[in-house]
Amino acid sequence: MRTAFLTTLVCALSTMLMAQSPAGLTQENGDCTGAIVIADSVYRQPAAVRGFGNKLEIKENPKEDLQWLEREHHTTWYKFRSPANTTLTFEIIPDNIEDDIDFLLFQGAIPGICDKVATKQVQPVRSNISRNDKSNRSICGLRKDATEDFVRSGVGSSFSRAIEVKQGELFYLVVDYQDRPLAGYTIRFHYDPPPPPPAPEEPVDAPKQKQKLAINVVDSKTGKPVDATLTIDGMEFDKVVEAKGRSAYHYEMDMYRNLRIGCIRKGYMFQTVRVKGNTEPEVNVEIKMVPIAPGERVVLDDIRFVGNEDKVMRQSEASLLILLRFMQENPKVRIEIEGHVNGPTFKNKKEFIDLSTARARTVYDFLLVNDVEPERLSYVGLGNSQMLYPEPKNKEQSEANRRVEIKVLGN
Repeated sequence: MRTAFLTTLVCALSTMLMAQSPAGLTQENGDCTGAIVIADSVYRQPAAVRGFGNKLEIKENPKEDLQWLEREHHTTWYKFRSPANTTLTFEIIPDNIEDDIDFLLFQGAIPGICDKVATKQVQPVRSNISRNDKSNRSICGLRKDATEDFVRSGVGSSFSRAIEVKQGELFYLVVDYQDRPLAGYTIRFHYDPPPPPPAPEEPVDAPKQKQKLAINVVDSKTGKPVDATLTIDGMEFDKVVEAKGRSAYHYEMDMYRNLRIGCIRKGYMFQTVRVKGNTEPEVNVEIKMVPIAPGERVVLDDIRFVGNEDKVMRQSEASLLILLRFMQENPKVRIEIEGHVNGPTFKNKKEFIDLSTARARTVYDFLLVNDVEPERLSYVGLGNSQMLYPEPKNKEQSEANRRVEIKVLGN
């Protein structure tokens, strides 16, 4: 299933100096849907999943297959994003030289990838199933001087060919022990060229001008204050700020910030408010909350998609997060997820229906991966039949047509 890039948008991997702390492994990490996010250039895992998780996703492959394991043995799934347009190489370094570690690498921006891996509709882009080479300390991975994309079972090279990647591109990495694990391992990622360094900080003697932000949340009918949870995207660089438990919030931020403020409260529809940057000393925002009722709708115009794809853009993180929090706060709410595309001057053809369905499925899968019960969710693609801008005049209007809407079915 997809992740949405969305709950885990990664940092620039190779700029960090220390290894990422290992996650506490569970059987879920033995499955694609439980893939652990790697957000560093060095990942240390002192243990390994015993067994194949809750679902045997890779099985019944011949030993001579170049791309696939014969079956999963002791498997852990990971996912990561490239920090730059670069050449990716890595090493998987076992702590115990006796451990025979294999790997498969999949491109991750594929609708329903976890389901498609299990049915082999998705193929690995790199794999190495070679017997461990103790003269090489049993290390395997990708290397620039390697010549083969796939190395099958038996005696062979411990390294497969490096891969060209684009910034933000998502990958799934499957690490599999042929036999019962004796110890853990370290994964080291390398990028050539490396990601650009972070922008230098401004001198201390040149402070940025600040402005105040005041947010008040009220009931749409009574006007009375309502305690609510907020997500604020744009107030801090490359970060969504979350806050909860109050009806009034006060912040100080840099001048001229374009904000997207999401708001949820149990028993109310979630709201998203846009605030355009300005130079006023104080920005005041009032959010009016509407009680939940069947038929109520919310347009997630901030869930944006790449043209002709179901790949979600980076700026959609805040909207996906607020939708997830809404479902968590209201555990009885059932929703329908509606996908829409931008198709001016065209009839609502099958390709539009399929694409809009895939976009709705992206959001559906994101909620499933984050433990929202499937019986609370349904999705449908409506193609270009309900464009917000039937004749879009600019890029912004075209992007707004590529949207997702949420309709409440029951509570």
